[in-house]
Amino acid sequence: MLTQLKKLAQECDDRYASDTELKFLTDYLEEIDQRINTYDKIRNIENKLIEQIDIKAKSVDPNAFDKCGKDVSSICERDRKHTMRFLATAMLFNEPDKLRNTLLWQSIIMRAFKDENSSKLTYEIMAEVMNEEFNDEEVKLVNPVLQLVQMMLN
Repeated sequence: MLTQLKKLAQECDDRYASDTELKFLTDYLEEIDQRINTYDKIRNIENKLIEQIDIKAKSVDPNAFDKCGKDVSSICERDRKHTMRFLATAMLFNEPDKLRNTLLWQSIIMRAFKDENSSKLTYEIMAEVMNEEFNDEEVKLVNPVLQLVQMMLN
């Protein structure tokens, strides 16, 4: 959204924007209340979501957050919270490209530490949990960025 606005402002510097060029803006404005409500919901139940992800991941793999015999649950929880906040912001502003850029560093670190399996498990479960907690309209807004998270971090 913000990227599209910036581009439109540059392209229409010396003219009026056409209806076609403004379509993304009218579409976004039609969804803004639902986007804000969904963002607020993510923010308000973040701890519950993170806890459910942790419980489900450990039920599938009790050692999901162990690295070389060391419990790294707190580090993984911190990373999940960051990811959830990035996801929520990308959904709010309809900015999947910014999310992609933000997740790039996380994917590099994840691969460097060879955490692909626990990451895949975590973000598959995140999708399950969010689909359980959110209604159809919220899922429609969250799923595109959630799928990007899964793609980047699996």
